[in-house]
Amino acid sequence: MSNETLTSYMSVSTAAYDGYGFHEIFPSLARCGVKQVEVAFIEGYVEAFSDDDLTTTYGRELQEEMRRNGQECRYFSGHIDLGESNACQRLEARCRFSSALGASNVITNAASIVSSKTFLAQANDLAAIARHYGMRILLENPGNRVPNLIDHSAHIAAVLGKLQAPEFGINFDMGNLLSHCPDLDPLADALAAVPLGDHFHIKSCAKVDEGIAFTPLGEGDVDEAPLIRKLKKEGIPFSLELPFRLRRDRDAKPWRLESTVPMKEIEENIIRSIGRVNNIKSEL
Repeated sequence: MSNETLTSYMSVSTAAYDGYGFHEIFPSLARCGVKQVEVAFIEGYVEAFSDDDLTTTYGRELQEEMRRNGQECRYFSGHIDLGESNACQRLEARCRFSSALGASNVITNAASIVSSKTFLAQANDLAAIARHYGMRILLENPGNRVPNLIDHSAHIAAVLGKLQAPEFGINFDMGNLLSHCPDLDPLADALAAVPLGDHFHIKSCAKVDEGIAFTPLGEGDVDEAPLIRKLKKEGIPFSLELPFRLRRDRDAKPWRLESTVPMKEIEENIIRSIGRVNNIKSEL
């Protein structure tokens, strides 16, 4: 196994910086030593935006800003429900924007059970849109406790079997299991997803009185070290998604703290989280 495979590809999501502008985010990530960035426009997770904001011009501006900071973006998080009636239009906006960023993967949810028939009916059209822009659509298990086509690892194979298109893949998020499937063992389920996963989100979560809070790596309720170790051994890319401003209530619905997290605190938490990954890497 090559050294490149052992290290795999790790990026850090801009979701950690909810409330800050990208002109502040990219330099901050650079100060943390981050060269691989996952740009995140996730409804409910970051400040309000519309699909009209996801223009080619804006995407190229962000790509140039990343270049000035010695960074690149291969993965774009732009979650929607692909069973919505306007999902093709919304996915195209995200694929176009992702392409302008220089990315080749759009991370999104699949569809709720309620909208799943529409998703499957328009899956070929969605795949064609992704193919046109040179994208893959990576489907993620949600964390909101609304029944989904992909709630956990046992659902992955059946969904991919129905889609039968190389444009579809899987982004698995172990942290979402804590709120979405509270009766499952998150680590065991995430490890079961590894053979079918194309990319993983790593985020530490802790149960608190209000519901769920998000912490630096190693400070949550689930030990992510065995999963990171496995991903590195298998050469599967992952992103540190550290949404420090985000919370989930007891019903798993997301909400955000009124104030932004101080930049110094964000940077300290990111550096600490990267250090934990490096410590795991040194054990291999």
